[in-house]
Amino acid sequence: MRRLLGAALLRHRSSVGLTGDDVVGAGAVTSTAKLSRIENGGSNVKFTEADIMRMLELYEVPRDSEEYRSVMTRAQLVLDTQRPWWWAHKGVVAAAFSDLLHVESSAREICTYEGNYVPGLLQTTAYMNAVFAVPQLGLTDDTGQLEQRRKVRRQRQLLLERTSPPEFTAVIDEALLRRPFGGRAVMREQLRYLYSVCENRDWVHIRVFPTQAWGVCPPMTTAMTLLKLPESEGTSEMLYVEAANVTAAWVEEPAHLEQHKASLLGVLQHALTKAETLRFLQARIDDLVDRS
Repeated sequence: MRRLLGAALLRHRSSVGLTGDDVVGAGAVTSTAKLSRIENGGSNVKFTEADIMRMLELYEVPRDSEEYRSVMTRAQLVLDTQRPWWWAHKGVVAAAFSDLLHVESSAREICTYEGNYVPGLLQTTAYMNAVFAVPQLGLTDDTGQLEQRRKVRRQRQLLLERTSPPEFTAVIDEALLRRPFGGRAVMREQLRYLYSVCENRDWVHIRVFPTQAWGVCPPMTTAMTLLKLPESEGTSEMLYVEAANVTAAWVEEPAHLEQHKASLLGVLQHALTKAETLRFLQARIDDLVDRS
């Protein structure tokens, strides 16, 4: 989260053409070294909410803008957070994914599209093990790291078990639900779990994105997640994208953010309804049972 905050501040400073010395000279921060550590997401630099507010004012970011609220929300998340639970697994939690865990823990709404695997928050243990059994490009298997990754995913799934969980919408591509990933029994169990969650959890909304919809609304990427954070004024939104075995990143540039949001909205609009999704899942379960 510090990295995301720093990147946003650097972007705003650059947009108005100010140097580090300019920022120090204006009294927004005490030294160029401190400014550099903040912008680079350093964990060893202390700052206050007032520091960030002074910088945003100097960078001419309007207080009533979404950009201002977004930066201040990130700053508050950094200031309010103690050492997170995934710190114990930092060796297997990449920076971008660590930020995702951080933002998820504070989000009031999460909407995700997944085209490769069932979303991690909804994976059964057997399906998760099948996913982790797939070799990562360029990496050798490490039993210790795999077990840590399992622990992280299981702990992450507790997000939807909280007393006040976020509203979670998962749009899952039809094609991945037709792949017997991990074998027919594993996939049948996973489909049954998705059916149960879709039918019984009011705060979890599962929708299938049908194959024919690709002709009118192809997703921009194989996995994208929009997170909405609670604020006293307005809503701060953050968007995370992934490509399996390749990269994960936060979409920061406003034009690209709007493009991805539009793509995600289009995917959601063309997804099956809840009733249609339940019928699809039941048909897939029956198909796997009949052919076992």
